[in-house]
Amino acid sequence: MNACFDQRWIGPHGIGRFASEVSKRLPIKALGAPGKPLDLWDPWLLRQRLLKAKPDHFFSPGFNAPLGNPCPFSLTIHDLIHLDVPEERSPMKWAYYQAIVKPALYKARCVFTVSEASRDRLSEWSGLPKNRIVVAGNGVGPEFLPEGPSWRHPKPYVLYIGNQKPHKNVEGLVDAFGASGLSKDFDLLLSGDLSPSIASKIETLRLKENVIALGPINEKDLPSLYRGAELLVMPSFHEGFGLPLVEAMASGTPVIASRTPALLEIGGPAARFFDPSNLEEMVDALQTVLDRGESQKLRALGLDWVRRYDWDHVAKRVLEGITKEGDGF
Repeated sequence: MNACFDQRWIGPHGIGRFASEVSKRLPIKALGAPGKPLDLWDPWLLRQRLLKAKPDHFFSPGFNAPLGNPCPFSLTIHDLIHLDVPEERSPMKWAYYQAIVKPALYKARCVFTVSEASRDRLSEWSGLPKNRIVVAGNGVGPEFLPEGPSWRHPKPYVLYIGNQKPHKNVEGLVDAFGASGLSKDFDLLLSGDLSPSIASKIETLRLKENVIALGPINEKDLPSLYRGAELLVMPSFHEGFGLPLVEAMASGTPVIASRTPALLEIGGPAARFFDPSNLEEMVDALQTVLDRGESQKLRALGLDWVRRYDWDHVAKRVLEGITKEGDGF
């Protein structure tokens, strides 16, 4: 069968990992569409491309969809952060979701998402019945193992992996790290470059020597970065899944995370949770790093729990979702 996917989503981020790992496990080829999937005119351009290519099925690993219904297609809504997070909302995004995304959900052969929490929110927003939404999930690659080289850093460190948008609550993490007193013996390493607000926060708290921005991280360095960490922190207010949580667990790193629906679901009994709006709770959770017994317990629980996250299983669920109505490969 002539099936294709939107390869433009592949990149160094959660959707990008999903796109890469799933597509290479399916009998599917890149559509080769030009431009970016979120350009204003892309729904129309994607429609034209599909009308010309005439595939039997088009799979989008992200939330973009063609205008109308040029061929059988499926799409993936990882979360609704563009609607639910004030800093991420805009009239243009609202219009795009109302005019393009919502109608596409009803036309799609299958709608995928990555967690039960995201499925609940997606159904609530769109009115699409939950049985029309498949939770494909995310996986962990074989490179994320406790054995192997660890990232070299002069001091023991606590790690944050992710962007620094407001809903990720990195400012709250810096506040908690400063209040915890851990800076005497530990550094806090942040992926990416410092946003102006976080740089200002670090300056105000006099933590320039202890809170370190790593800049863009090459994906091949992630396993060693996780292995070297004493603790991974996910302080987000909103997540659709939280891929660093399971990658850290697979690498043998204890995890603490926000008590939010998706992270509670994905971390299960293997992470320690805190209220991301409560400084004292976050400080208390950070101090897990000082309790060797608790750290070892979280490490063992994580290594056991994370076995359920497998990219082969994710790809199988996607394939089954696409083919369940007879639109097979």
